[in-house]
Amino acid sequence: MIPFKYDDGEGKNLVEIILKNFDPENPKNAIELFKGLGFSEEEIADFRKELKFSVSPSIDTFLEPRKKDERYLGKLAIANALIPCENDELLFYSTSWYSILFNQINSSFENFDKNKISFITFNYDRSLEYFLFTTLKNRYQKTEAECAAKLKNIPIVHLYGKLALLPWEKINSTDYTREYNPKITPHFLRKSSISLKIIYDEVDILNDNDFKKARLLLRGARKIYFLGFGYHTDNLGRLKIKLLASSTTGFTSTTSAPTSSRIMEGTSFKLPQDLKERIPKIYKIRFPNHDWDINEFFEQKIRFD
Repeated sequence: MIPFKYDDGEGKNLVEIILKNFDPENPKNAIELFKGLGFSEEEIADFRKELKFSVSPSIDTFLEPRKKDERYLGKLAIANALIPCENDELLFYSTSWYSILFNQINSSFENFDKNKISFITFNYDRSLEYFLFTTLKNRYQKTEAECAAKLKNIPIVHLYGKLALLPWEKINSTDYTREYNPKITPHFLRKSSISLKIIYDEVDILNDNDFKKARLLLRGARKIYFLGFGYHTDNLGRLKIKLLASSTTGFTSTTSAPTSSRIMEGTSFKLPQDLKERIPKIYKIRFPNHDWDINEFFEQKIRFD
């Protein structure tokens, strides 16, 4: 089973945060910080103006056709907008869909990594892996090493990269890691931005390892759920969702078990009416209830069997 972690709706919010951070009228703007990173006031102002008047649905869409220097500024702006959100208070409450997800898994620690679940996201934040790691550690009173070993068997694919690896995710001695922490420094921004990807070429899409992994997971999934997804045509196309509608599958691409019909369902809460009508027809993604948000969708539809 593969839930798509929320994405396109968040993209619009991220654009708004960046615009605010670069607004000279905002007393808490980040203009001086970015001047210290080597950008002129004019460069920052031009970036903000173009972003505002581009009406781009997400920052990555805006950055795709831009030159290297502008993409670097954009990556730093993304890191500056998201790092302050790395706050435990925003994650650990009983009505979050992360909490609902964890409690529905309802697994012993020993069997946690035997759940046939993967996550694919277009988001840059690291909240899901941090939540799962922290909750495992505290619920079962396990060591960090034990929790890390369990989570390394549950794929979480960030198609556009993420704000650095968490310390327990480190594989090579050269890997940059950063604690889940809202503190911002020029060093954190520079290093965190390196892990972000701006896909601006179809060749990149075909050859990118994360997109390859995501498409492989999708082909092997029996159930695919789109959570808070905006159903942007480019994103659906890059993952070849249309091809999945007419195929059958087992749990993995290498299984010898009989294949079965694939289930593809998603949330459509606050989605424009034309998409509510078009997406099921073209991509065969069902919307069980247009009024369900992610939490309600989890409670009503998703079962770990």
